[in-house]
Amino acid sequence: MPSWYSRAAKRIPDPTGPYNVGCFDFMCNYENQSPATKGSFLRLFYPAKSEENLSESERLHRQAYWFPKNEYFRGLVGFMNLPRWLGRLLSWSVGHVRIPATMSLPLSTSPDLPSRLPCIVFSHGLGGNRLLYSTYCCELASHGCIVAAVEHRDLSASATYVLNKDEHTSAVKEEWLDFYHREPNDNEFQLRNSQVKQRSEECKSALDFLEHLQSGTTPENLIEDCSLDLGMFKGRLSVDRPAIAGHSFGGATVVTTLAREKRFRCGVALDVWMLPLDEDITKQDLTQPLLFINTYHFHNWRDNADALRKFIDVKPDTRPVIAVRRTTHMSQCDVPFLLGFYVSKFKEWKSDHLAPEIADGLFKKAMWAFITRHLAIGEPLTHEPIIDGGENIPENVIIGFENESDSKL
Repeated sequence: MPSWYSRAAKRIPDPTGPYNVGCFDFMCNYENQSPATKGSFLRLFYPAKSEENLSESERLHRQAYWFPKNEYFRGLVGFMNLPRWLGRLLSWSVGHVRIPATMSLPLSTSPDLPSRLPCIVFSHGLGGNRLLYSTYCCELASHGCIVAAVEHRDLSASATYVLNKDEHTSAVKEEWLDFYHREPNDNEFQLRNSQVKQRSEECKSALDFLEHLQSGTTPENLIEDCSLDLGMFKGRLSVDRPAIAGHSFGGATVVTTLAREKRFRCGVALDVWMLPLDEDITKQDLTQPLLFINTYHFHNWRDNADALRKFIDVKPDTRPVIAVRRTTHMSQCDVPFLLGFYVSKFKEWKSDHLAPEIADGLFKKAMWAFITRHLAIGEPLTHEPIIDGGENIPENVIIGFENESDSKL
């Protein structure tokens, strides 16, 4: 049986799409922004060429690390107010873990790919980072999408950094930004509302970056170990129909960004956190379709659910909501696959918790059904039970805010 000191093989699920997945990190500066928020920092996932000439062990060895720097483990335990030494333990336990995506592979040239690839921006939750949702990003990329996973600089990331270039030597130095723990005198709404607006701007900057990729005018990448020729993306991105997705605080970022940036055509909010949103959000001009995918824990958090109901009721036909029974907030990220022993100690993680692979599959199926429909990818079904209800609703899925007795057990 795995224990707290185990270094047994741990992996997030392999993606189910037909394409290999590549990724690279990108950071750039824009002159008109402050030092802590300037530019973009993201990991881009994309359908990549296969590695048929490599053995299985060689292919696995070339895959990207889940957390490539120890500071991310330190930040994660700092966010949870745990002893610093646990960061070293986590680094030892899962620091070797790789994701099913390979750094700096060429873009796929498969004739089955469309000439323009769908684009999605992903926003992480409170205490997250651009790496913590690799299971979703790899899945979407394996189906032919370009996914820009943003790492926010609003001090809501467990840890992040900026790169500062010395004017005289051109040497680059990392400046780490720690998670901001709310002080007793802080007004939480004002703090989170300010952060969500910065996050929205960073998502817009990520879309700007995708447009630069499409036009072949990409800014300089401050991350110097990226050897990829970004010119291969020129003319290949469907930047006129992008989507945005996010988890928790990232879900609030999705709602805010859709209201403020009409270039995004639809959104998916996983366990949306309603507190950071403008008090008049129900009156704002948010016309794009928006799917809410909840864990059972968030679906039954009364204050948050009441605010979500109010928001959905404004346009119920374009704002569907589903939930998955026997799941908790951490079910919607990579953590259950890699740190399952640790999260099992949290009181929200019940003994009858749905297997991570099953819950993850349901979340991804709902997300993909909605995105394919609203970005016109392939031939999407006109009726998909997992988001539309009716007959054949998957087991453990709840459609809408219906009563327990009305949903399928």
